[in-house]
Amino acid sequence: MIEVRGACVSYRTDEPPAVADVTLDFEPGRVVSLVGANGSGKSTLASLLCAMRLCDGGSVRVDGIDPADGASARREVRRRVGLVRQHPTEQLVSTVVFDEVAFGPRNLGLGPDEVRRRVTSALACVGLDGYNMRDTSSLSGGQQQLLAIAGVLAMEPSYLVLDEASSMLDSSARPAHRALVGRLASEMGVGVVQVTHDPLEVLASDRVVIMDRGRVAFDGAPLDFLMGQPALWDATVLPSASVEALRRVCALGFDGRPSATPEAAAAWLVRGLAAGRVSADDVRGTLDALAGALPRALSSGSGAAAGLSLSHVSYGYDEASYVLRDIELAVAPGEVLLVAGRSGSGKSTLASVAAGLFEPDAGTVSVRGWAPRPGDAGIAFQRPEDQLFCESVRDELAFAPRNMGADEPEVARRIEHAARMVGLDEALFDRYPFDLSGGQARRVAIASVLALDAAAYLFDEPTAGLDAAGRSQMHALARACADDGRAVIVISHDLEEWMAEVDRVALLSDGRIAWTGTPGELSRDRDAFGAASMEPPLNIALARLLEDALQGGAR
Repeated sequence: MIEVRGACVSYRTDEPPAVADVTLDFEPGRVVSLVGANGSGKSTLASLLCAMRLCDGGSVRVDGIDPADGASARREVRRRVGLVRQHPTEQLVSTVVFDEVAFGPRNLGLGPDEVRRRVTSALACVGLDGYNMRDTSSLSGGQQQLLAIAGVLAMEPSYLVLDEASSMLDSSARPAHRALVGRLASEMGVGVVQVTHDPLEVLASDRVVIMDRGRVAFDGAPLDFLMGQPALWDATVLPSASVEALRRVCALGFDGRPSATPEAAAAWLVRGLAAGRVSADDVRGTLDALAGALPRALSSGSGAAAGLSLSHVSYGYDEASYVLRDIELAVAPGEVLLVAGRSGSGKSTLASVAAGLFEPDAGTVSVRGWAPRPGDAGIAFQRPEDQLFCESVRDELAFAPRNMGADEPEVARRIEHAARMVGLDEALFDRYPFDLSGGQARRVAIASVLALDAAAYLFDEPTAGLDAAGRSQMHALARACADDGRAVIVISHDLEEWMAEVDRVALLSDGRIAWTGTPGELSRDRDAFGAASMEPPLNIALARLLEDALQGGAR
């Protein structure tokens, strides 16, 4: 058991503690979701559990071992408690997949046969069997997250801490990830603590701990959290039409403990409709809840020439294969386009080619009808704070416009405009960027891209790791850029999150555009997701299930 007693951690003397007097137990064989807004202390508490940081006050013991007792105690705790971070590049150390997963077991002094067994088993667990000799840098962000998980599983820890470790996984990989976490706990007795904002991960856990400003605000069962603490749920867990539908079905009498999921609730409704226990109006009301994240009519662009277009674009990292194949895509000024696809489908490569970072091997990229020049398109990568490098926030925001030759009054105007768009306080302008909180640093990074005053903007997985409030701000920012006459491309694996926020969707599969159209067309087209080798978002899948049940009942 992991025993936390009165744990306290402070990073700065002039700020409240990151963790304040926390007392908790984490048992083997159970999955605990650690939830809270950005900055609530979740990741700090997670780092205490695996002895990556020691308490300033109080204690943490793992199976009776206190890491504060010395280096040997810390090594033993780290052997027993595995940690997977949100950003896999922070913990990948090898260039070959097999060597990456073998790194831990080899450092335990295990023989070649046992190392090979553990690597093979771990890669199979995460769905990366057959990837042994792949270059780790060639993997997508989601695949790198799975690789990081495999590397920790190969150590066969007693406890596993997952710090937003599924944030880059696509909708097809997430159910398998939840199932893996469940099997680790129920079949292998591993105690799992997952830091998450994902509502389906929260519902699939045995217990939920909510952190608020460094303290425990709730500790209980997932369904008690959902139904008994609705305001706290809405403030800490990502919005989901599927979960809103679950709430409604629970109010109708559904109690799926211990597995209260939207899928189980929808199945209960279908059975109840067939048996006459629920009415067609009850089902229609649930359909209305599911429609909360279905698309609404937004902009259709300005009608002018494409703000950003790719014509018959192909690109490969080597001569052996193309990552992008004959891409034909256009985004009008004032339009937001979502590019979605499975991990490894080529989404981030498409963004880099569209932004002019990579030269296409075939075809052309144009901005407002002309060959792109430096500064015509701005891109924020999956972790935009990694783009920071200046000595002050002000210099960071001024770097791009100054390099583009803007005079100082124009530089000042762009800085003010970009800061206002992301909600960045001018009081931070003289701060060192690397002293900022994670949320503040991300705002600075995105504002530095907006200061380009570009004709087109590309946001690659812009909401990964953000809480509900941060995601809402990113949705509004993408729309504000479009309303300002820019062409906007959002790269994301999360269709349920973005479909209500964009004008058009392009589904990417194996480097090709498999489908394009409006969000409304996508929600109605039952063949679109199959064409892109994708599963539909859960809210659309459940809506179709209930629609079919109603139609069957009408016959």
